[in-house]
Amino acid sequence: MNEPLLLGTDIGTFGTKSLIVNSQGRVLAESFIETTITIPKPGWAEQWPDVWWRAYVESVKEVITKSKVNPKHIAGIAISGLYTGSGVPLDRNFNPLRPAIIWMDRRANEEVNILKKEMDEDFIFRRTGNIIDPYYGFTKILWIKRNEPDIWEKIHQLVTAYGYVVYKLTGNVCMDHSSAGVIGGIYDIHKRRWAEDLMEELGIPRTFFPEEIHEAKDVVGEVTEEGSKVTGLSVGIPVIAGGIDAAVSALSVTALEDGDLASMIGTSMCNGFIQDEPRIVKKFVNFPYVAYDRKKIYSFAGINTAGAVVRWFRDEFAPNEKLVAERAGLSAYSLLDKMAEGVPPGSNGLVFAPHMSVGERAPYWEPHLRSYLYGLTLYHHSAHVFRAFLEGVAYAIRDSIEAAKEAGIPLRKALLVDGGAKSVLWRQIIADVTGVDFIYIPGAQGAPLGDALLAGVGVGILKYEDIYKWVQDFHVTKPNLANFKIYEKYYALYKKIRESLKDCYKLSSEIE
Repeated sequence: MNEPLLLGTDIGTFGTKSLIVNSQGRVLAESFIETTITIPKPGWAEQWPDVWWRAYVESVKEVITKSKVNPKHIAGIAISGLYTGSGVPLDRNFNPLRPAIIWMDRRANEEVNILKKEMDEDFIFRRTGNIIDPYYGFTKILWIKRNEPDIWEKIHQLVTAYGYVVYKLTGNVCMDHSSAGVIGGIYDIHKRRWAEDLMEELGIPRTFFPEEIHEAKDVVGEVTEEGSKVTGLSVGIPVIAGGIDAAVSALSVTALEDGDLASMIGTSMCNGFIQDEPRIVKKFVNFPYVAYDRKKIYSFAGINTAGAVVRWFRDEFAPNEKLVAERAGLSAYSLLDKMAEGVPPGSNGLVFAPHMSVGERAPYWEPHLRSYLYGLTLYHHSAHVFRAFLEGVAYAIRDSIEAAKEAGIPLRKALLVDGGAKSVLWRQIIADVTGVDFIYIPGAQGAPLGDALLAGVGVGILKYEDIYKWVQDFHVTKPNLANFKIYEKYYALYKKIRESLKDCYKLSSEIE
């Protein structure tokens, strides 16, 4: 008898990754398909759903080929995805009307200004657990209403990235609690249902969304004959609702209990805290977690450019290191790390804030926030600057931890995942800056592994807690107390500079 297999896929902002695993969590094969986004104007970001569907199909075909498994042995399928912002507007024939306005898009500033004048933001926060900001889906939806009336009149449904792929696979439209919650403004986080009175007041039709909101593990359909023909998957495989990728990624590294923190350093950074009780504050984005969806809350804060600033430094200021590394078959980052190891904590007075896109979400909620490099002298060289970049991201992680402390959220366990966590130096800097023991899981597969687990839970062959059996290889980085004392002073300086520049951020935006 063949053991049941599970297929997990994450549709990320810049690529789609799939895994096939067995019921013990052993990865049989993986695939990654790179994708792109569209930037029509500065501060805007969009994606057409067909990009996701093509990447999903290619990724699934590749992972089936690599694993050499019979698709009939796949017991369940789960898909997570980027926070899709406005969602994809579909007409009555379920054809896309325009690209989705995705999470990083900041265009809805005017809609935010109007809402803050016309509505009680505190009331919205008390109901939804979230504030009024261009980050949230409901402000992006209202941008379409105000600026594209022809499109607005044709909208039949608004679906998520992974919801669109689920529709293409099964013919069914679904929405899970994590996606509904991060829309903000129209979802009651306490009652776990649509806030229909707020929908009416905002002028967002209730019919744009499915009647039922599912838990991430719920089976919402099966692969149809049409879905089978395109993907190579067998007809009838159960497909579950799925969830927001950051939360599914947190689950994949064993963040399951109250006070667990999963700090993910990819292109952007997301510091997600799991809560069993609603310690909800305005400094966080708050929505239901993807495990025990009706009880647990996922609260996160972070920065838009984390790994992105390090990659930018490599590409723009380390061409020689990059060339040497390529010739030696090494990573340029490893050479840069080696250089930065010789620089003392605090980079001899250099302080960097890693906000290299205009404006930031939680915990700052500052539409004009920008990066800065403070204290540069003729003494400093490239290794100082590179270390300051690593330290700047660590200061931002501490910002999120401090916000959690203010909210009364306990810190039970802290995990570092994704690409940036591979750096031994960076892990140590983060531990030293925060004063926290950080757990690193080498070879962490991220959201697709969490998807596979959710698929197993959905079809009844696994429990959420099986993730502890799946993931057991941990490396702990403890803070150096002497370095922590040094960083205490630099962290205070970092915060002071940021606050002092508030008027300058706004003035810069006005000049441009």
